[in-house]
Amino acid sequence: MISIFRDGPRLIVLNSFYIDKLVEMFTMHFNGSLLALNEAFESAEEDHTIVFLTEPGKKKIMLSDVKAIVVVPIPADEWFSRLINGKMTDLIEDSHISPGLLIMRTVGDHDRIIDSVSETYNGSVLSFNECLNIGMANQTIISFTSHPVNRRLSLKDVHTKHVLIDMDIHKLQRKMRSQVLRFLNEGFHDKNWYDLQIRIFDRYSQYMLHHERLSLILDALDVGLILGESWGKDHPRFLMSVMVYQVRLFTLLDPIEIKKILIGLEHLDDGTRIIDLDLIYRGNKIEWPRAIGENRQAKSRNVLGKIYRKELLDKLNEEEKNLLGVLEEKVIKSRY
Repeated sequence: MISIFRDGPRLIVLNSFYIDKLVEMFTMHFNGSLLALNEAFESAEEDHTIVFLTEPGKKKIMLSDVKAIVVVPIPADEWFSRLINGKMTDLIEDSHISPGLLIMRTVGDHDRIIDSVSETYNGSVLSFNECLNIGMANQTIISFTSHPVNRRLSLKDVHTKHVLIDMDIHKLQRKMRSQVLRFLNEGFHDKNWYDLQIRIFDRYSQYMLHHERLSLILDALDVGLILGESWGKDHPRFLMSVMVYQVRLFTLLDPIEIKKILIGLEHLDDGTRIIDLDLIYRGNKIEWPRAIGENRQAKSRNVLGKIYRKELLDKLNEEEKNLLGVLEEKVIKSRY
């Protein structure tokens, strides 16, 4: 399933005369990390809290006033609750909630999408620092990226233009759910969604096991929408038919890029091919030599499979790699 937008981490400002003690407390009791601004946004996930620490006495806090930034790996409401229940608020003079943060994926004409979002919600196009400097708790920052949004993103992964909207994050999310696909499509000029069919064939009949592997990878890489699944027949040779499980994929990626992913998923680390995953586009099967690209040294499908297998694993996090490994152990056991 392709993700088009998601929450960012919650941003909190604390004013205190005891910044060093707060940093020590947050790192010791909340497993927090003291980081620079870019590092903070790169390491923080959407259910984390980024705490900006500054000295008291200022009516308006600017980024230049921030003395320390700590990423706390828990949601803001849980963090506040634990802070209060643990009677750890004595060092804090006051607190402020910064604007909410949403991250939206763009494809094609990024500026056109950003302008459309800004116009629709009467927002202001600003730099990220400007958004933080002037944004209020009842406002929301939308940041834009061409990268999949189901991964951690650093500030270098997002566009330099951000939109500050005079609407709290919860209300804005409700509005965007019905409009976000329109924004995404506005970025297309000569680019369209690809309607592909993936056919799974396994002579050991472990179709659902391989379907689970395929679904794991498609979700992890955030490549598109699965629009339907069904059983069907393929005819690999004259007067021969075999059962296949068919998955219809709607994607923004070129079919050759999807073929590379499938080739990597067909093979294990040593090049052993464990499944047939055929890709059909406009009624035609895309054969593996079309996916060689720059890998001219790959003289066989197995060699190419090892190359794309490694590229595939490099894109997965440890949890996804472990789950894939468990599924593949089941595949291997099913053959004995």
